[in-house]
Amino acid sequence: MFYSAMAEPSASGNTHPTYRQTMLDKPTYGHPGPAPSAPALRQVLAEWFDAISFWKDRTRLLPAAYAAYHFATFLVFVWFLTTHFSIASVLTVLLCACFIGTVYNTVWYHRFGSHQAFKFRSVWFARAFLWTNPICLREESYVIPHRIHHAKSDEPGDPYGPHLGWLGSYLATETQQKTNRNLTAAEYERLVKSLEHVGLMSNTYEHYRRTGSVENVWHYFARVVFVHLFWGILAWAAAGWWGVWAWISGVFLLSFMVRDFNYRGHSALTGTHKPGEPVNQFVYGLIAGEWHENHHQYPRLARSGLAWWQVDAPYWIIRAMKVCGIVSQCNSQVPPARFQPSDAQIVV
Repeated sequence: MFYSAMAEPSASGNTHPTYRQTMLDKPTYGHPGPAPSAPALRQVLAEWFDAISFWKDRTRLLPAAYAAYHFATFLVFVWFLTTHFSIASVLTVLLCACFIGTVYNTVWYHRFGSHQAFKFRSVWFARAFLWTNPICLREESYVIPHRIHHAKSDEPGDPYGPHLGWLGSYLATETQQKTNRNLTAAEYERLVKSLEHVGLMSNTYEHYRRTGSVENVWHYFARVVFVHLFWGILAWAAAGWWGVWAWISGVFLLSFMVRDFNYRGHSALTGTHKPGEPVNQFVYGLIAGEWHENHHQYPRLARSGLAWWQVDAPYWIIRAMKVCGIVSQCNSQVPPARFQPSDAQIVV
């Protein structure tokens, strides 16, 4: 799997950065320790500006473009709910966000892309998700940091979480896109192979060194254009321009919740967990099946709702795809000796 950019000491006391330690560039403020230690506000902002400073480094253009996209959807969100405020508009935005979060964040990015908790019968089914993903964050920018996060959860080198503070974790969506372009050709091939299940078109090693992106940039731009046309036409057909603005507002709300969850899903806000420990939160569990304490205990499972009362819609979507022949394998069996329903805790 993947680990952080921090070089760990060997038995002799020396540091030997390896492929597993060098996937992401080290933040400008270094590697802060476990929560509640966090970089200062000025350090957080300096790191974020460094991540989007395309005028200094052209590989920063992709995170800068995604930050601009996030801000643009925020403006649409504010405008739509201000000028079209009603119970119907609020419910529509919430439903759009829940749909995107359940299908694309949890099923696609999280359980398939990051953990391969299930397997598609054909790579073309994966590409159908890839080309209809409305969140538009490059899959590698989710998968690589998330695998590092599991290896270094709330430790120095974890790219997001409460040890960065809420704002630092929120802005980590851009800062975690700072990939290390100094991988060897062999290391890069290993990286490409680890992402091949996603079905993207990968860059050559030389293009990776120039762009900092595993995915071919033109392939990425093409599918961003396609996905906006695809969902935009469906939303317009359903409710005209009102539907289009509601859909874009839902995209923003989901993106906001994901960024917020990266902090809140690992924070002991109620005092029932140690700082930084993953928690089962009712809201995010209900919205997208993110029962996160369960997930960290069994990261390769296709389901996170382990107790009878923990709703897990993403798991049932995966099971439905298996019945339909879209999914060929699904990791769903929990070792009975390791989990009891009484062990599950909940944080509101």
